[in-house]
Amino acid sequence: MEDGISSSVYIITQQTKAILTHDSSYYRSRILETQRESHSIHRPEQIIDHTCLLYGSTLEGRRAAVKDILKINSKVPVPIIPGKGVFMLPTSSTKNKDCAWLSFYQIKGYEQRDGRTYIVFNDGTGIYVNTSEKSFDLQFKRTSQVIAQLNRSIFFGKRSLPWNLY
Repeated sequence: MEDGISSSVYIITQQTKAILTHDSSYYRSRILETQRESHSIHRPEQIIDHTCLLYGSTLEGRRAAVKDILKINSKVPVPIIPGKGVFMLPTSSTKNKDCAWLSFYQIKGYEQRDGRTYIVFNDGTGIYVNTSEKSFDLQFKRTSQVIAQLNRSIFFGKRSLPWNLY
C-alpha cells in the first residue's frame, strides 16, 4: 500500500474511543478503546485513511464530502464507518501535535477544567484535550450535523444530499 502502510495498521471500530498523537521515538499514535489501550507506529491520519479505504473511500474523499455539507475547510469531522455509527472529530488542526481524534458516539459528556476540556466516555473513563469547551462544543455540533445530513434519507427518502438530484 501507499506510504508504507501494511496490513498491520490499526483498524478503527465501534470500540475505538480516541486516537491521540504520541510523539515518541517509535510510536506515532496512542489508541484508546473500551477495553484496552494500544500504540501504533502510524500517525492518526494514516490509521483513519486506512480504515476509510477498507470501507470504500479515502480520508480526503470523506473530508471533501463533509466540507461540502458543512461549508468549512478546517477541523473537519470524518465519517469513518457511517453505516456503523463511527464518526471521528478532531479537537484541533491535524497539524497541531495536541490534536486528538475522538469517536462521537463514545462521548458521554465534556466540560471545561483548568483551561482544557475534559472528555468523559460512555465507559466512565476520561481524558483531557487541549482545547476550550466552546471550541470542542462546536466540533461536537458539527459532527452531529454531518450525522443528521448523512442519515436524512432514512427518514425522508432518497433526496437527502445537495448533490443527489435524482
